[in-house]
Amino acid sequence: MPAARKSPAAKAAAQPSPSPTPRRRGRPPKTESPIGAEPMLSRTTILQHAIELTKTMPLDQISMVQLAKDFGVAPGLIHYYLGGRDQLVTGVLNDYYRQRTLRIPPLTGDWRADVERIARLSFQVAIENPGVSNYVASHNRYRLFQDVQPGETDYGLEFFNRMTSAIMQGGFSAEQVALAYHFLAQYLVSASMAEASRQLPAYHQAFIQNKLDGVSAEQYPGARFVSKAFSKLSSDTAFEEGLRITLDGIDAWPRNAKPVKKKSARVA
Repeated sequence: MPAARKSPAAKAAAQPSPSPTPRRRGRPPKTESPIGAEPMLSRTTILQHAIELTKTMPLDQISMVQLAKDFGVAPGLIHYYLGGRDQLVTGVLNDYYRQRTLRIPPLTGDWRADVERIARLSFQVAIENPGVSNYVASHNRYRLFQDVQPGETDYGLEFFNRMTSAIMQGGFSAEQVALAYHFLAQYLVSASMAEASRQLPAYHQAFIQNKLDGVSAEQYPGARFVSKAFSKLSSDTAFEEGLRITLDGIDAWPRNAKPVKKKSARVA
């Protein structure tokens, strides 16, 4: 008698089950990314995304895990391309100083005009990158000099050299140039953070005005006297005036001029 025909289900059951695919060692498997395909992932693309994030959030709040989620990959892959968090921070800050440095025109020989120009350009970059401005104001690590890759430029060092070279044109001593740079850097950090954090009175004008209008002029004469003027203060006027006062003070320092030799009195 002919053998009974097997049903399709029975045939499927009789088929040998495929052996499991061996697990591959090395990098995690490639996955689809909301930002771009993983084969395009690189140290540069990760840093570019982090730089863009600092326009809306503080740098110290950007984590490796968040970057991995944004790219749709495992956190280990971010570490593979970028390294640790230090490399993330210094990479973002190096681009921040790159923006500041590349906008600086050639020096003219007029120290004050050149320093004013550098300060204004630096303040503009700080406004464009508020997340970095807040980081610089509250952290010391990579605040200026950067941990760059071989062949890369340390733009923190480049900016430091450009600014100190501009101040040197005024004929100041090394000690004076160092102190002038420090004062200007501190002023830029303070002014940039105030703008980035929306701390200036003009951002809270209605609240400040209402508060000061409600106090006694006899008990708080100074507060009432400046109430309207103070509540309207913004970077439009405060930054320029603060910069002028800082530079006026530096400009008043004695230069390293050679002492004038007194003529000896002639003997009659």
